Amino acid sequence: MKLFLCLLSLVVLGLPRAQAEPVVAGQTLYDLPLEELVRVQVPLQADVGTRDGAHTALHAIVPTDVYTTEQLLSVGEMGLAYALAALVPGFNHPRPSIADGTDHAPPFTLRSLSPDQVLVLVNGKRLHQSSLLHTNSTIGRGSSSVDLNTIPLLAVERVEVLRDGAAAQYGSDAIAGIINIVLKGYGQTNQALLGWGRTTQGDGIQRQASLFHSTALASDGFFNITAELRDRGSSNRARPDADGQTRLHFGDADTQDGQLAWNAELPQGDTTLFSHGHLSRRHSRAGAFFRNADSDKNLPSIYPQGFLPQIAPRITDLSASFGVKGILASGSPWSLAYTAGMNDYRFFVRNSLNRSLGADSPTRFDSGSTAFVQHTLNADVQHNFGPHSLAGGYEYRRADYRIRAGEPASYTLGPDSPWYAGAQGFGGFSPDNATHAQRDSHAVYLDAKYALHPQWTVLGALRAEHYSDFGPTLNGKLAVRYQPTPQWLLRGGLSTGFRAPSLTQTGFTSTSTVLDGSALLQYGHYGVSHPVARALGAQDLKPEKSQHLTFGTVWQPSPQLTASMDGFVTEIDDRIMPTSYIAKSSLAQLSPQAQAILQQYGVEGATYFTNAVRTRTHGVDLRLDYQHDLAPGRRWHLRAAYSYAATRITGVNAAPSVLGVDMTDLVLDPYARVTLEAGQPRHSAKLWSRYSTAQYDLTFNLNYFGSYASTYGSDKVGFAAQWTLDAQLSYRLSKNTTLTVGGTNLLNTRPSQWGQTTDPIIGVGKPIAYSQYAPFGFNGAAYYLRLGVRF
Repeated sequence: MKLFLCLLSLVVLGLPRAQAEPVVAGQTLYDLPLEELVRVQVPLQADVGTRDGAHTALHAIVPTDVYTTEQLLSVGEMGLAYALAALVPGFNHPRPSIADGTDHAPPFTLRSLSPDQVLVLVNGKRLHQSSLLHTNSTIGRGSSSVDLNTIPLLAVERVEVLRDGAAAQYGSDAIAGIINIVLKGYGQTNQALLGWGRTTQGDGIQRQASLFHSTALASDGFFNITAELRDRGSSNRARPDADGQTRLHFGDADTQDGQLAWNAELPQGDTTLFSHGHLSRRHSRAGAFFRNADSDKNLPSIYPQGFLPQIAPRITDLSASFGVKGILASGSPWSLAYTAGMNDYRFFVRNSLNRSLGADSPTRFDSGSTAFVQHTLNADVQHNFGPHSLAGGYEYRRADYRIRAGEPASYTLGPDSPWYAGAQGFGGFSPDNATHAQRDSHAVYLDAKYALHPQWTVLGALRAEHYSDFGPTLNGKLAVRYQPTPQWLLRGGLSTGFRAPSLTQTGFTSTSTVLDGSALLQYGHYGVSHPVARALGAQDLKPEKSQHLTFGTVWQPSPQLTASMDGFVTEIDDRIMPTSYIAKSSLAQLSPQAQAILQQYGVEGATYFTNAVRTRTHGVDLRLDYQHDLAPGRRWHLRAAYSYAATRITGVNAAPSVLGVDMTDLVLDPYARVTLEAGQPRHSAKLWSRYSTAQYDLTFNLNYFGSYASTYGSDKVGFAAQWTLDAQLSYRLSKNTTLTVGGTNLLNTRPSQWGQTTDPIIGVGKPIAYSQYAPFGFNGAAYYLRLGVRF
């Protein structure tokens, strides 16, 4: 916060007089002379937050940020989530490694909350989540998230980030906020990009080819299509072993993406047909833990030097929206839309073996897949009554989640080993793990905006939903905007919200079998309706419920300068968390009854999801946007932002009595508590600056990431705050050709290190220097070249 206030003071006190006079009250663009008109910057507007049309920062009832495609491309990242992490304070996107499926589709968070507590929209329509459940010790453990990197950057016109609870308007998940991705629409220029980059250590080579093409249709219609190929080589920051060889892989996965996105509108009289969507196909590969040559997990006849199993998933992601919109005779806008989304995550394992099958073991496995399908139908109508507005609608949503078994060799326990069954690195889903879960929901909503006075506006929202698995919810929102002067805005709001338990949380089951003497024992995670979980006290999951308070102000002394400050408090009840390992070895007070249940089912240990704790998150967001015309054709644009968000556990629910332990022991082991309260930086700040001329653009992006913590055993380990710096120079070789050179993390900042660690399950040394919680990864500095052509 001190950083932001210092920057604000320097900018405000040292502002030179802009050469272009601001548009005064009552003056329109039609009144401006041509030489000033061409230099006018239209204020960025956002559609999300209210349903009565786009609004600027000075007129928004709820805090909303807007990031253009030029800003997203200016930070040198190929993926949308990585670009947002470089620009948006409070947007956290670590890059974990040795975390099974999470390596290949890492989650993001907003305001230090969970990945599944952020709602993502595309053109205002809900985007589906991934079928991947993050089960390892990473940020986002126990959640399923949206994979933003499936949408090519070149297809995006802007990204709107709403920083407020909005479930009363948009439904489940909108607790931390909303990200609305707006695709390029009418009047866009065709564009192609070729990019290449690598880290300063010579790995992580990136290649990119993108093409955006827009076709004009009749009556201001358009059909835009974007195609992109991305190839990101792996990086490795593992330490060498004692003999000087680096056997472990700890770094980015080796990933190839093929992507296609479209956006289209075709006016037909008083109505308009529209469609948008994307298709993404990802092949990826990353390492698990290394198996030494003399390990009892290895067969020297197959791997004389030991082996590093590789998890190599194939991920397909598809979303498609089709609809029609128009304006009634009364002047009321309406729309009807259908959206289908699908994510299929198929696990393959390479360079591995099933030790229990002996010399007959294959070295490549199909370990099964998870799939999530979502169908959404929306009907909306809105009407203005002078300065007032009223909107209503209906939404039907159907979700389908499946687990498909892998090939037998991926999960079978063979005769040649007393150890666990299946492919090493990622054991396959067995037929007993196969799942098919479905859910329907119906929702009706009403939004009203009432102008009490030219200076006072009140927003009210009410949304009622009914889910087929847990029943009804009712949520409301009341927000007020007071504008005492044309340059100053005060705003605040109260709302309730919720997050429906994901089908991955209710239905995910993954188990492994071990041979203990003559007894077969099972361990793993069980869905809440599984007989083992039920016997151990699992109940149907309830929705997480939230309460929100926001309050803030916006100051715009001139069209060139806008500053805002917004505080917030978010309380969440019944947060869903996985239990710790339910076994006598890990829960010393486990009841004899629970031990008997484990023995009855032949289970060594089990986990499942439960509604566990209550939390409070509070914080503040500061924003500053300043643009200054230095001379004709020259412009300086500065965006400074700061975010503070702190989460605390304020209550713990009762644990199932059958276990004989309290909920603190059951879910809040040192790892879970530290991750929830301190695993993400509380403080973050961004300073983005661009100097533009007719010939070139020079951009700097300074990032501050606050301290965070992790655990080693039962000990809390803190990691220091860090700074990173990105820079980019874009030079126009001709009117339509631009050459860009840039670097990310030019300070070569690395996270704080911790010492040599040993994995308690694998039992081999992990020469890992950095925490997986590091908010900016651990690759260090990188540079890139990019050639852009407009045609």
